Amino acid sequence: MKKNIAISIGVFIAGLCSIIYELLISTAATYFLGDSVKQFSLTIGIYLFSMGIGAFVSKFSQRNPLNAFVSIEFLLGLIGGLSIPFMYFMFIRLSISQMQWTTWFYIFVIGLLTGLEVPLLTFAVNNVNFKESLSNILSLDYIGGLIATLIFPFILLPFVGLFYSSLIFGAVNILLGIFMSRYVESKSSRNKYMLFGVVSILLLGGLTYKGADMLKIWEEKIYKAPIAVREQTPYQHIVMTKKKDDIRLFLNRVIQFSSKDEHRYHESLVHTPMLMHPEAKDILILGGGENLAAREMLKHQAINKIDIVDLDSMVFHLAMYNHDLLKINKAASLHPKVNMIVEDAFNYLSTNANQYDLIISDLPDPNSEATAKLYTKQFFELAKNNLKEDGIFITQSGEIYMSNAAFSCIVNTMKTVYENVQPIHCYIPSFGDWGFVMGSKRDLVRTDLSQLDKIHTKFLTDKVMANSFGLPKDVDIIDTKINTLDNPIILQYFLEDWEKWKADLVPK
Repeated sequence: MKKNIAISIGVFIAGLCSIIYELLISTAATYFLGDSVKQFSLTIGIYLFSMGIGAFVSKFSQRNPLNAFVSIEFLLGLIGGLSIPFMYFMFIRLSISQMQWTTWFYIFVIGLLTGLEVPLLTFAVNNVNFKESLSNILSLDYIGGLIATLIFPFILLPFVGLFYSSLIFGAVNILLGIFMSRYVESKSSRNKYMLFGVVSILLLGGLTYKGADMLKIWEEKIYKAPIAVREQTPYQHIVMTKKKDDIRLFLNRVIQFSSKDEHRYHESLVHTPMLMHPEAKDILILGGGENLAAREMLKHQAINKIDIVDLDSMVFHLAMYNHDLLKINKAASLHPKVNMIVEDAFNYLSTNANQYDLIISDLPDPNSEATAKLYTKQFFELAKNNLKEDGIFITQSGEIYMSNAAFSCIVNTMKTVYENVQPIHCYIPSFGDWGFVMGSKRDLVRTDLSQLDKIHTKFLTDKVMANSFGLPKDVDIIDTKINTLDNPIILQYFLEDWEKWKADLVPK
């Protein structure tokens, strides 16, 4: 009876650990390789396929199922526990394609071992009623999987992080193997398992102890600069680097700004629509939690209020309390006219009752299904509903040359919502030739650009702004499908655009 209870506990823990590994690797693959739909879909598919193979192979271990199970737990503990450290290593050493194939092979091995677990424990149950044993074991395995999906997004990812989570659950698998080895019949086998288990735990424990140092070394190689801030939130991995006077912000390893040239981006994003709507007083900024757009907006004295909506409260926290970021945003985050709202931009526009003179969408590129919705027809319609009759909406729209299809898709989608649409662009050394698209119910008339003389800018002049309205001769607005919630085609355009240039951009 004790053995059966131990097996029940083993099934629950095994189910928990296996799903955790799947989630860890899928999330890490998304961070490193992008395209979350592809990474999660293929990871799940390969994982289930290899589990099926493992379940088939398990029938050859019916003679000593507990011995085989204990051995598998030790292997899973080491392979699964080292999964994230190994992925960090791969990202530094391998090309993108090599890392992708290695990741798929890695999840195949984990799935293969996982597929062996439940059948082996079923064979080991001392119960003549096989159907009842099987149903009980499967139910515990599924419950373990449910618990894993709950603790991963709400506890492990935000508070423990990927690196330490993999090591911790690797140790859990090994401890499970040690626990189950008590029921192995051979005393010599039990002693061997105990020795191997202790050595494995010490290995993972050592990696956990040195984890902070290892992460610092690896991430500085990834970012090529000393890391000043590293935060994992429920929504993203935040890193700020500092190399001399260059401060850079990365979200999920994608650069958001460099302090050396961010003024070009934010001056174009803010002052261009403001000079087309000099009476604007109520402003909404979607994204921009670092308060750099707010810094530029506060140069217009007539502004009454600036509402900033950002999903991640940690970005607001850094904007208010991080010395370097506070210096860059010139304490805009502490200004009484600035109101910071922690909310999803789409949800905010859906429920907001206020109307604004100007809405600025300073949101991430459409490189995932989560961000693709922020460039849909429905999103632009929501923004229009939140504008006053003469209001203006502007969105950042990515690189216009290398990602021309995605940029064109934004322009074409905006034209289905707004009566008047105007694309503009400016060159940003850290990013390239960057695009923005404005939309309004009224004519987008260029006002007297000499008003720029009254605003302290580092980049914009009246001539530079005038030139920003004309796209380069080699950049066309091509025909594209309209981006919608039902068909987020912009994600495909974005990924295909950058796939064309990847070979030239990635160092050999």
